[in-house]
Amino acid sequence: MQWKLQKDMDVGTGNPIVARMSLGIFEIIDFADLSKDKKERLKANCYEIMKLLVLAEKTAKPIIEEINGIVEDIRRTGIKTQSDGRCINLPSATTTGNSRSFIKYAKQVLQKVAENINIIFDKNYQGPHFHKIRDDFIGEFGTDFIVTKLLIDDQSWIKKIIDLRNEDEHPNTGKPFCKNFDVNQDINKKFVVTLPTFFEGTQIANALEVYSHNLLTFAEEITVHSLERFFPAIATIYEIPEDKRDSSAPKRFRIGLKEKPKV
Repeated sequence: MQWKLQKDMDVGTGNPIVARMSLGIFEIIDFADLSKDKKERLKANCYEIMKLLVLAEKTAKPIIEEINGIVEDIRRTGIKTQSDGRCINLPSATTTGNSRSFIKYAKQVLQKVAENINIIFDKNYQGPHFHKIRDDFIGEFGTDFIVTKLLIDDQSWIKKIIDLRNEDEHPNTGKPFCKNFDVNQDINKKFVVTLPTFFEGTQIANALEVYSHNLLTFAEEITVHSLERFFPAIATIYEIPEDKRDSSAPKRFRIGLKEKPKV
């Protein structure tokens, strides 16, 4: 019998996404009181989330860098014109269209997070309809349950991602999905620069940074705190301070014993 090895990604455990959505979360899955089948399905799903988050990060980085680089050039040299100021040379970010791919990966991550909830709680949610999941969790577990709180707090940015993906897949606004840089003059003839935006006005560079952070945090926290419900009574989850995390594998959460109440 021959063993076959194949490289799956070009990032290692030093990447926080890899450390947190594989090594760190796998340890927590193993500790939870779930069936072997559920644990294997959950690990496979988290691995797919990890790969999607890495793809999203790689897609976002050059877009953010290009936009920020152009902004810095404008800050240093100003807006260039021709024909005695009658023609403005508009700055142009050529990578903004790639944000469509980021939004696609983002929605897929959300779909996988919903699948994690299905696996852990024996649910049957069809897709990332987190407003429905939130309402169900409020009814079943109440608003004091940490997962319910996360579902309540994260509705706004999740909806924005879903709306962006829906417009990309089924355009109905009549607007370009992405708008590039624009420059106009105010009443004092001062140049006013508009940064690249999605069709509904959200700045692309800022959105990609925020969504990248939120997606990893949401996927990890929803999964970890859902699993915590299936821990022994004496165990709980602790967050490792960022400056205390191992740089070779910067996991965020660890399992520990609950502190005894003070007498």
